[in-house]
Order: sequence, then structure tokens, then C-alpha cells
Amino acid sequence: MNWRWLLKQAALLFSVLVIVSPVILFFVWMLSLSVKYEIDNAAYPPVLIPERFAWKNYLDVLESNRFSTYFVNSLLVTGTATLLALLVGVPAGYGIARMKAAKAAVVILVARITPGLSYLIPLFLLFQWLGLLGTLWPQIIIHLVVTVPIVIWIMIGYFETTPLELEEAAVIDGASRWQ
Repeated sequence: MNWRWLLKQAALLFSVLVIVSPVILFFVWMLSLSVKYEIDNAAYPPVLIPERFAWKNYLDVLESNRFSTYFVNSLLVTGTATLLALLVGVPAGYGIARMKAAKAAVVILVARITPGLSYLIPLFLLFQWLGLLGTLWPQIIIHLVVTVPIVIWIMIGYFETTPLELEEAAVIDGASRWQ
């Protein structure tokens, strides 16, 4: 083995460890806080591994605060927004990529880099006018405002790299345009 290769591998491993270690530390600290009693959370010096574990904390979260309702709402919002974003984004990305519509791609890029907060007041007024406040639809629509441009942008890149010959071969084999 070459010593330069070993040195490069060691440097790469060290770099990855330096970059990833804060994430691991925060995750371990969050896990530690979740199983400690309140008195241990405020202890000085801080305690990473408590002497006794408070598993009741998890039970309290599940029993109180309507956790199951919030969990189901999160699944509904993210699932619906993801499915709708894919239903809109994949065909749009395909059309833009195959038609070589560079101007449409620029519009998608502008929509993608526009801060989400710039849509906040107009969308709130729209939801208020439509009577949607207090439902899950505003959250789903806001997720769509953020995710649809990302899906379209990714799909444009994907379909631009997919050879047109694959589609032509599928048509020769009897596939329709949608297939």
C-alpha cells in the first residue's frame, strides 16, 4: 500500500469525523435530556448519562398533548403534499426537459430561490378569504409552494440525463406516450 493513499484516507476520515461529530453530539445530548429527570437537566456540571432514567417522560408525551392527533396531522400534511408535488412536478419536469424550455426552467429556478416568507402574507389573506384557516389545507399548500419547484428542478435534471433513445425504444416495443 502506498503511504500517500493511507494519509489521504486518514485525512478523509478525520474530516468526516470533525464534520459529523457535532451532529452526533447534539443527537446524544437530546436523547440524554429526554431520559433525565428535571433536576438532572438543570444540574451543574451537566450530566450526560443520568444515574436513574426517567422513561416516564416518553409515556407522558404519548398520553398528554394530543400527541397521536398531531402525529396523524403531520402524516396527512406531509403525505398529501408529497403526493401532490410528485403529481405536479414529475410531468412538469418531463415537459420542460423534453421541450428544452430554458425560460420555464429559469422561472422554476426563481420560484425555488424565492424565500418562503415572501409568500406568507398573500397566502394568509387568500386562506382567510377562502375560509381555510383552522384546517390542514393551508399547511399542505404552503408545503407545495416550497416543494413543487424543488421537485420540478430535480426532475428536469433527471429527464435531461435520460437518453431519448430509451423512450423511442419503448414506443417501438408498443408503449404509449404516457407509459
